[in-house]
Amino acid sequence: NRGKMKDYYIVYTQDGCSYCDRAIGTLRKQKQPFMVGNLTHNPELLDAIKEQNQMTTVPIVQYIVHKAVPWQDQPMPHPMLVGGSDDLIKHFEESDEEGES
Repeated sequence: NRGKMKDYYIVYTQDGCSYCDRAIGTLRKQKQPFMVGNLTHNPELLDAIKEQNQMTTVPIVQYIVHKAVPWQDQPMPHPMLVGGSDDLIKHFEESDEEGES
């Protein structure tokens, strides 16, 4: 099954942001695949991403889910907003609870 993209997370961050570090730590602890977009030196892009996600602060965490679309052979990535650091922690607590029932 080579070439199938796994779902992963993106964390948009800025330097010196302790909540960003916490979000990254949470993903490491959960052993989730993720990438970090550090936008310290690109404030225009950061503003655009904040606006797009209706978030005012970093980190902005997105979960990239791959969904099949009829016009593509490969499933296409769909970003879903998780939110900030606390939202991410809640997101994993909720998925833990589902696993236990």
